[in-house]
Amino acid sequence: MNKQTILITGATRGIGWALAQQAAKQNYKLILAGRDSTKLQTRRNELLHYFPTATVQIAVFDVCDRLAVRQAALTSGKIDFLINNAGNIADNWWIKLSTQNWDQVITTNLTGTFNVTHYFTNQINPGGQIVMLTSKSALFGNPGQANYSAAKAGIIGLTKTLALELKRFDLRVNCVAPAAKTDMTLPAIEKIKKHFAGKLPAEWELGSSKQVAEFIINRLLKTKQTGMIYSVNGDKLGYWEEPIFHELI
Repeated sequence: MNKQTILITGATRGIGWALAQQAAKQNYKLILAGRDSTKLQTRRNELLHYFPTATVQIAVFDVCDRLAVRQAALTSGKIDFLINNAGNIADNWWIKLSTQNWDQVITTNLTGTFNVTHYFTNQINPGGQIVMLTSKSALFGNPGQANYSAAKAGIIGLTKTLALELKRFDLRVNCVAPAAKTDMTLPAIEKIKKHFAGKLPAEWELGSSKQVAEFIINRLLKTKQTGMIYSVNGDKLGYWEEPIFHELI
């Protein structure tokens, strides 16, 4: 029986739910975190049905609610891995992007990741790891996603800095830029497919949440690397190197 514990935010659907299933399959102890207690309990029951020997707790909090996150951290007990998966999108062209949509996406994706990491870091056992979910949009931009790209770029900066700061506490910090069909990405995929007369451009041929989860649970949690930006799209796995400086003459 694996004695290590993983806390996953946004654990009831998409990549978060795939992570929970893969972790239970690999005998990790689990804390499923999310806003909806009913959905969390349903997911807990599903895991226990398929994995009767699993240890599954739930933690009900909104990543945007600092007081709730702090209270959850105080009562959760020690963990070995924190996976910051919770996120949202509110896409629109820059000239149409509302301040509400900006605040909503920055608050959930970036500030929410800060909140959870800030309060749970002291709960992570030495030798553990914090995993952040970022996006290729953070590295290259994506039209219609100024808010999401900015939030996910902030997560890369947070990952790089915490990897340096937390190394002396024997904690690793890495991030993953996944490309997967999920409840969150499917509406955008359908719009793009319609725009291109039913055929997706090659860059929008995405893998599955299960493939992302298998990489994170089966490989990333075992790595000794820190400060890395990994990429997962189906069977295509890799990592992004540090930016290259070119001197202007």
